[in-house]
Amino acid sequence: MTPFDDSPPMASTTHPADALVLTGVHVRRGDSAVLHGIDLAFPAGRITAIVGRSGVGKSTLIATLNGLIRPEAGTIAVPNVGRLDDPGPLREHRRRTATIFQDHALIDRLSALDNVLLGLADQRHPLSLLPWPEEFRRRAAQALDEVGLLHRANARTSTLSGGERQRVGVARALVRRPNLLLGDEPFASVDPTLVRQMSAEFRSLVARNGLTVVLVLHQLETARLLADRIVGLVEGRVGFVGPPDQFNAEAEARIFPSPVLAVPTE
Repeated sequence: MTPFDDSPPMASTTHPADALVLTGVHVRRGDSAVLHGIDLAFPAGRITAIVGRSGVGKSTLIATLNGLIRPEAGTIAVPNVGRLDDPGPLREHRRRTATIFQDHALIDRLSALDNVLLGLADQRHPLSLLPWPEEFRRRAAQALDEVGLLHRANARTSTLSGGERQRVGVARALVRRPNLLLGDEPFASVDPTLVRQMSAEFRSLVARNGLTVVLVLHQLETARLLADRIVGLVEGRVGFVGPPDQFNAEAEARIFPSPVLAVPTE
């Protein structure tokens, strides 16, 4: 099976309207207020790109969605799971969620397969010296097959190209069989030409697995290619929500305002 292909994404009709709903969410980090009154619903089975200037709260929003940061005020709810201020629904939400990291967070001395297995580390005893169960190894191999990298399963990660490392990071997230896939600049270390090539492949993979995806993306070109919807943040507030074809020059100027140049004084 070669999952990373150029076939168009398939529309999903089996998901509820929204996979995650934020209502009036305020978040502080230390003494600083970062997110202010966020009202957002993330459509199930779709890819949402979060864009905005550095420091506007994009990474904080991702950390809030996966439960690493608790809101100071407001609610986050997952349909059929519950509100995430309740410990039970929060545990279930985390179990259903996986994250792709900017630097892929791979261990170079391990094989691609062993790096993917680390996605299941929370499902075995942390001090276990036993080999990985055969079921887990099969799941890891299937995840590598999903991203077209099964033939490199036993290769040391240090020998992989940037694109292959990115695929291992995706496979490690997929091995968890998540409902929600999050990413904080997951393509930042990949060559822009390769990113354009992988955009259609990633969309096909998301559609096949029925995933809901929320990604922080730095490159607007990548966001327009990859996402079904763009959310623009300005100073911790939502400044734009809509499909990529509506993220026009006016919207871009609102989300990425030109810096005000100081007038020199004599």
